[in-house]
Amino acid sequence: MHKYVFVVPNIEGNIYKINKYYLEKISKYNIPYIICDYNIKNLNFNYIKGILLTGGGDIEPSLYKQKNIKSKDISLLRDKFEIYILRKALKYNIPVFAICRGMQIMNVAFGGNLYQNIRGHMQRQGKKVATHNVNIDKNSNLYNILNIDKIMVNSFHHQAIKTPAKCFDVVAKKGNIIEAIEYKDKDKFFMGVQWHPEALSDSYSDKLFSYFLNFN
Repeated sequence: MHKYVFVVPNIEGNIYKINKYYLEKISKYNIPYIICDYNIKNLNFNYIKGILLTGGGDIEPSLYKQKNIKSKDISLLRDKFEIYILRKALKYNIPVFAICRGMQIMNVAFGGNLYQNIRGHMQRQGKKVATHNVNIDKNSNLYNILNIDKIMVNSFHHQAIKTPAKCFDVVAKKGNIIEAIEYKDKDKFFMGVQWHPEALSDSYSDKLFSYFLNFN
């Protein structure tokens, strides 16, 4: 059996949902993928080439030791499932690319916490439009992949990382807002970005997906 990319969808009520942009980015590289449910009994990590964590609702605040102030559209089932597979992925050395909410749950899974509500990061333009820049740390895998220290990105989040987990380096920011993290061991691909590269058509977004999908 060929290894596949494991794509975690959003859930709304009883319906799993996935934006087509994620799948279109993967399909460009002719790599098989599976859209999962949240049942850990269906997992065999030996066949997973990489894990793609997608956007969606907010994360249960009790998981990072806060009371609910502004969090909404929470799926505790999804939260617990993603925390489980993130920890397993690290154990099995499986590459993980975590987008928007995905980066936030990645941080929570390893002991970090979040701002439950921030202003000014929910753009009115569509997802294909880049509206602000992020500054990238030159001593990072992200910089090595993109070979540039500033790029334009889109922005669709009202939450953000407050305190990063100790195992992560902050590698991109917009002002005081953390826009990307990566695992301190640079031999692993365990990266989260706050923007939505799956919706952007620029070369930098393509480089991120290409690196992730061809890692190992």
